[in-house]
Amino acid sequence: MQKMIYEPLFELEKTGINIAYHTKKGRYSPTHWHSAIELIYVLNGTATISIEGKDHKLVAGEFIVVDSNRIHEAQCTRVSMMVVIHYSRASMQNYMTKIDEYRIYCSRQTLKKEKLNKYLEICSLLKRLPPLYVTRPPGYRLQSQAVAMEVLFELVNHFSVSTDPAGLVNDDTVLERLAEITAYIEAHHREKIVLEDIASRFYLSREYFSRFFRQNMGVTFSRYVNQVRLMHIYHDLCSTGEGVMELAEKHGFANYKLFNRMFWEIYGCKPSDVRKK
Repeated sequence: MQKMIYEPLFELEKTGINIAYHTKKGRYSPTHWHSAIELIYVLNGTATISIEGKDHKLVAGEFIVVDSNRIHEAQCTRVSMMVVIHYSRASMQNYMTKIDEYRIYCSRQTLKKEKLNKYLEICSLLKRLPPLYVTRPPGYRLQSQAVAMEVLFELVNHFSVSTDPAGLVNDDTVLERLAEITAYIEAHHREKIVLEDIASRFYLSREYFSRFFRQNMGVTFSRYVNQVRLMHIYHDLCSTGEGVMELAEKHGFANYKLFNRMFWEIYGCKPSDVRKK
């Protein structure tokens, strides 16, 4: 089975903070979630991050935070440069024992006027990361981690709300079921996946499964399956020489017209244009 492209951040638990620099155009992640706190900072282009069904538009110089276990979709196909920081909540407990009692909400689109200056201060901190990555002076990773930690400090103190951890139990149960469903889709996306069959596999009625999936993932079951297929096709277009139609069939698309329409909708270009680039 092909390795999952948007896999869980297991390695993050070893370091506590992971800073990634993305410099290739065409990044897209179907609906997913993870235990890490994620910060996305756009350096060039525009992006749309959908969090629990609500779209957040980002332009160059802006960032957004997606907190732990919030279901989100990242459409960054018009971004050619961005920085993504992941924070492990488990590791951050070494510095702030009660960090699990706080949830961070920070988006430029929903920002209150009185928070604007703090948001811009964090933007200024984030601007320090790319030059460090490019010049790489001795100990640049130390400085990068220090900047990331300072950013988290500002987020916790100015963009968080206190919550009761006990109230998250039901959410964990839902996420466990969704994790089983999405893992099955990932493993079988090349095959024909019928709604009735997968609902039966998880001992649910067709109607309940469909409603449960749409309500919690913010997208229909059939569309999610096709989003996963498109992600794999795009990856193979960039890394193999296989033909477009061959890849569409290989990854489970029986409707070629639908494939072309969804590819354009998500990536903003034709599949053949990816090869030309």
